This record gives sequence, C-alpha cells and structure tokens, in this order.
Amino acid sequence: MVRRRTRSASGRAAGLAAAVLAWVFAAWAAAAEVTVRVDRTEAVVGETVTLIIQTDDPEQSLETDLDALQQEFEVLDQRSETQMSIVNGQQTAQVRLLVTLEPRRSGILTIPALKFDGAASTPLQITVAPAPELAPGEAPPVFIELALDPEQGPYYVHAQLSLTVRIFYQQNLTEAAINPPAPDQASVRLLDEIPFQADRNGVRYRVLERRYAIFPERSGQLQIPPMQLTGRLLERPAQRLWQPSVRGRRVRIDSEPLSLEIEPRAAAFQGEHWLPARRITLSQQISDPDSLRVGEPVTRTVIVDTVGLEENMIEEPRWPALADARVYPDQPQGITRDDGRWVLGHKEFRYAVVPEKSGELVLPEVRVDWWDTLADVQRTAVLPEHRVTVAAPELPSGATAAAKPAAAVPGTAASAAAGPLAETGGIWRALAIVFAVLWVATLGVHLHLRRGATGRGRAPVEPGMPEDEAGLLRALRRSCADNDRTQTRLLLRRWLRAHGPRRAHGSVLEFARGVDDAALRDAIRVFDAGDFGTAPASQWEGEALWRAFSSWRQGWLGERWSRREPLPDLYRQPKPRPG
Repeated sequence: MVRRRTRSASGRAAGLAAAVLAWVFAAWAAAAEVTVRVDRTEAVVGETVTLIIQTDDPEQSLETDLDALQQEFEVLDQRSETQMSIVNGQQTAQVRLLVTLEPRRSGILTIPALKFDGAASTPLQITVAPAPELAPGEAPPVFIELALDPEQGPYYVHAQLSLTVRIFYQQNLTEAAINPPAPDQASVRLLDEIPFQADRNGVRYRVLERRYAIFPERSGQLQIPPMQLTGRLLERPAQRLWQPSVRGRRVRIDSEPLSLEIEPRAAAFQGEHWLPARRITLSQQISDPDSLRVGEPVTRTVIVDTVGLEENMIEEPRWPALADARVYPDQPQGITRDDGRWVLGHKEFRYAVVPEKSGELVLPEVRVDWWDTLADVQRTAVLPEHRVTVAAPELPSGATAAAKPAAAVPGTAASAAAGPLAETGGIWRALAIVFAVLWVATLGVHLHLRRGATGRGRAPVEPGMPEDEAGLLRALRRSCADNDRTQTRLLLRRWLRAHGPRRAHGSVLEFARGVDDAALRDAIRVFDAGDFGTAPASQWEGEALWRAFSSWRQGWLGERWSRREPLPDLYRQPKPRPG
C-alpha cells in the first residue's frame, strides 16, 4: 500500500509540473507571436517583393539578421510601421517591418527561417521567372547614346572635349537614375541638361540629354567607364488599366565604354604656356585721366576670354620691360561660365603703371600664344599698344620762381657767380634723385596697401558720380531702368568699393561669387554675359537686376545690424586736431 501511494503522489507532481510548463510556454508563445509572409509568391527577375514581418505585441522586437537573405536576394529597403486602434475601449497595436527584396536570379528561391527574440519563422518559397526578352525587331524600352566633340580628335591634355549623353526611355520608366561619367585623371563638369522627345524606328521616346565638359589632366590612355542607367519598367497587360500590385521590373542599362588617346603638348607649339582652346581673344580697358602727370598712375586692364578653357588655366600675359615707368600688378580676377556646350573662361589682369618722365608713355603690345584645337595649329592673340601723354609734375609757384635763373648782367660779377652755381648744381641733382626715389617708394607702399585694403576706404570719384550712398543707389536704379550697361557697371563698382561687402574688393565678379542669393547671382551673370559677347544686349533687363540687388541689400543690411559689425572708415568721425 505504501508503495502505491508513493507512485500516485509522484505522478500527480509530475503532471502538475507539466501543466505549469505547458501554460507558461503557451502564454509566452501567445505574447511573442511573430508572423512572416511575402506580398506575392511569383515574380520576374528585376521585380521586387515585400517581406512583411508582423506582431501584435508592441514589446516584441522585430530585429533580425537579414544577412541570410543576401545569397538569393538583394535587400533594397526596410521600414517599420505601427498601427494603433481602439475597439470598445480596448487598445490594440500592430507593428510591422517591411523589407523590400529583389531576386538575384530566376528559379525557386527560399527565404530561410528568421529568428527573433523568443520567436522564429518558417521558411518561405518564391517562384521567379526569367526577364522577358525582346522580340525580333522590337525596339528596346530604354537605351543610351553617346557623342563626342570633336568626334575623331586629336585630344590634347588640358583641352576640353565635349561628351553628350542621351537617355532614350519610354513612358513606363520610373525611378530612373544614371551615374555621371567618372574617368580617371580627368575633371568633369556638367554643362547643361535638356529634355525633349524623339522618334526612333517608329517608337516615341522621351529623351534626356546631358552635356559634360571633360578636361584630361594627363596624356596617354583616357578610359571613360560605362555609365549605368537603372529604373523600373511598369509592364501592365492591355486588358487591365490599373494594377496596384505591380511595382515594375528593374532594368540596368550600361553605355559603351570609351577609350581615348590624349596627346601631350603639341611639339609644334612654341609658346611659353600651353593654352589649348577653341578660341582666345584679348581686350583691354585703360583708365585715361583728363591730365596725367609724372608720378600719377594709369590703370591698364588686360582681359583674356577663352572658349574651351577654364579661367584657372589662363596664365598671366608677359609684358615687355618699360624703361620710364613702373608697373604694379593687382590680384587677377576671373570667372568660368559656359554656353551649354563649351566652357567660357574670363580673366582680368589689372596693372597700375606709374610714369617717371614726361612725354609719351607707351603701354606696350601684349601677345599670347595659344593652340587652336579646331585647326590644330598655333595662333597668337595680339593686344595693340596704347599711348598716353604724360605732363611734367606740377610745382608750387614759389618753387617755380626760385628755379628761374637770374638775368645775365654784363661784367665781372655775373661771370664770378657762374662758378658757385655750377658747383652746387650737382648737389641739387643728387637731392632731386633721392627725393624722387623716396617718392616712388612711398607711392609703391600706397598702392600695396590699397590692394590689400578691403574696399572700405573712400574710392576715387569719377566725374559726375555721386559720393553718398543714397545718391549712388538712385543713379544705379535709373541706369538699370534705362538698361544702360556701362553706367550700371560703373555705379555698381563704385557702390561696392565704398559701401559693399568687404570680400567683393570692388569687383562685380567677386561680388557675384560671394552672395548667397541665387536670383542676384543669375541676374549678375546675365548682366555680365552681355559685356563679353555671350548674350545679346536686348536680352538684358536692368529692372530684374535692380529688383534682385535691392532685395538682397535689405537682407544684407539686416544681417550686418544683427552682427553689430563695426562701421567702416567712411563713416568714422575724424579726430579733432590739438589746439
């Protein structure tokens, strides 16, 4: 009897423990249930499927290792969603993790079991069909065309070559993207992007044309790798106009690789600096004052304009030596624009020329040798010489009178005075030379400080130009309304030197480069382009420039006030002189 009771007690204890464990596991499984499914089980190579991982427990983590999917699928995207609902006062939550997958091949692919915190899924299978092939004579839905200019070369180091990429695609292409050309040992610049439509073999295509400027940096083989276009084709059967479940088949189209032979500097080129371009022209601006005297500077601005060459590749022209004048070069300024197909380089070199003797000052002819890539020959751009009349320095009236020699009186006294005057003449000449050297050195220091200044000092006033800012702005507005380019440029430079941002240094080009206002930059670009022959004068509207400038100036003044910038020297009160 005792033995039977012991067995019965043991059986009851084991049954109770098993019941408790079963209840615990059932409650744990119910609290941590995770379902895994796909939105569809059939797809085509290039199409995507969505893996849906879902739970009703907000505390359940859906984080899992997706590396096991990488062998058969490409994981394109993943995102989480949470839906909250209240029914009869009871709140429920549904948490989902959506993973976008793209099959890597055709066939029957398996999504392996995924493990979660306290849960695991079962494997899933997807049937993937091969991508459809084009029927004989059928036009491709997407393709790429490339064009080079020049088509056959020769291609020279540092010389621009133009690459045009045309992407042909039909209406049902979405999510399209193409990588830009990425050649080694060359710089690439996107110039323009033009959309249009075209017919090819009776099929209507949309076309996106992109134009690139490529500048080879070394001679030898230049490899331009294939550019890859990716997108999705929405292929819907004709009997169904709307299929929300079809997301499209992804396509990848590669362009043809290009291999070019880049020539070094041409052996026939005899110039000092290698300047390969389609065209180079020289022009100049001379600040001729009404009366130039010895020691007064005249400014000569040498302007170099190029087609097919960036401004940072333009070298400074070399001047012949000047015997009776000193030349002080300023910091060059330049900008690179384009006409949609070719790069346009513009650079200005300013020089202050100080004559040291009266007479005629000859600003010499300047020559720039360059290589014409169109004709494949060397050419020379010539800037003609310019002559300026220089008057003697103006002396005080007392010094003029003292310098007049005494009238010769017949007799011994006059003859005796000639000897001391002759002896002291050499001393006066030496003193004059010393003072002249000191004066020129002082002038050089002044010009150096003027170049290093921030443009806040009082700039020279052109004849008939207002000095105060309000007058300058009124005159600038009138010149813009009259579409007077020349007067507008003079007034804008004057305002920049006296009242504009420090970084502009009185230059319209530097001013445009430094502003953050896109509308003002575009307005200045159109205004500047007309002066260099890249846009007809009739296309410029001065009112647009004034509106953009006025709007920018209001914001700029507000920023200055908020920063509490110190007042420029122009507005500081002079210190009172002692006694």
